[in-house]
Amino acid sequence: MSQRVTDSVGAPRAVRLYNSLTRSVDPFEAHTLGVVGIYTCGPTVYRYAHIGNLRSFLFADVLRRTLLYLGYGVRHVKNITDVGHMRDDTFDQGEDRMELAAEVEGKSPAEISDFYTRAWLEDEAAINILPVDVYPKATEHIEEMIELTERLIERGLAYEVGGNVYFDVHAFPDYGKLSGNTIEALRAGHRQELEVDPNKRHPEDFALWKRAGENRLMKWPSPWGEGFPGWHIECS
Repeated sequence: MSQRVTDSVGAPRAVRLYNSLTRSVDPFEAHTLGVVGIYTCGPTVYRYAHIGNLRSFLFADVLRRTLLYLGYGVRHVKNITDVGHMRDDTFDQGEDRMELAAEVEGKSPAEISDFYTRAWLEDEAAINILPVDVYPKATEHIEEMIELTERLIERGLAYEVGGNVYFDVHAFPDYGKLSGNTIEALRAGHRQELEVDPNKRHPEDFALWKRAGENRLMKWPSPWGEGFPGWHIECS
């Protein structure tokens, strides 16, 4: 795909993509003429990637190659989650996957992150996925996550309880608009036998910042005490 396809005036050829918001195939329009930014949610680097993980990365690579072929300039960013991915994502409960892997393998979380990041990059290269422009690690952007969480609190979209900060899904009228989920559907899908965090206003709320326990290895100072970011804030 080294050759680019452009129209008679040198602009990228038109492309139509499925729009998750409209639920239809729509003409694609770049915010900046001829230039596209792609963000891909990358791996949680506590174990080797499996074929399902690589499928999502491969799709993003095909999209990027297609846009390049059609004449667009593309800047691709893919994050690396190296903190805050709990074993039970729905209820923000259980051990942090990074710390659990470190305990099992007798290594530090940083060693786990470095090892499985290298392994993941080798896997991507093996199936010919193009390297992206930037690989931001979650642990390198803690300050930005704290600042964003503070802004959400100021806007009335998040609240703090006992050193934990949660996003209030009921305070955001458009919540679920992109995914097609409703709050009622999310509530109905919760397994009643699982204990819901009593600090939450609503079971559907999710953690933006979690208070760190005494034995927690990965923790940072914040306006709400020592803690670590929730999984969902890291891609924001």
